[in-house]
Amino acid sequence: MKTKSCTFLLACILISGGAAHLLGANMRSFIESVRRKAPVVYVGSVKEVRLLQRTKFDIKAKALVDVKAVMRTPGSNPQQATIEYSSFDDKTPMLAGGPQYQLRPDVSVIVFANSFDASIPPGYLVQGTRQELLQRVEALRDALSKMSPDQLKVHEITEDDRRVQISLYEKLSAYLRATK
Repeated sequence: MKTKSCTFLLACILISGGAAHLLGANMRSFIESVRRKAPVVYVGSVKEVRLLQRTKFDIKAKALVDVKAVMRTPGSNPQQATIEYSSFDDKTPMLAGGPQYQLRPDVSVIVFANSFDASIPPGYLVQGTRQELLQRVEALRDALSKMSPDQLKVHEITEDDRRVQISLYEKLSAYLRATK
């Protein structure tokens, strides 16, 4: 019995530790359909960040992004995009229910959004080095390829959506591997 209790406790600690990076994030933004339904997907580099408004609960910020590659768009491919988002710092703690980001100049991003001039928060955003972005995209692709039919339903996507998204993740991976 003691072994079962210790095993259960260890499992809970590992699960909570693994989910710690999700704290404050809107769980809806981690559903595959959010990424699938985004009409605009691009890779860019943050050029400039502006503070728009600070409250005791939230920081509203706007980032100017140099667009490096466009993976999905309903129209033309601009050289720059803007993202308005919620942020946090030492004075303004992370909100439960986010999503919130801490973007800095020269950070690389992959953005899943409604447009290149998003005044609403992006549906999903990944930030980091080129290698970190590549690892995240490959993890998204691998997780999607292994989803059962029940998991696809939870993520609100179909088999056709899965094929489209895996193709997108392959294009993103190829771009990120090719750039130095």
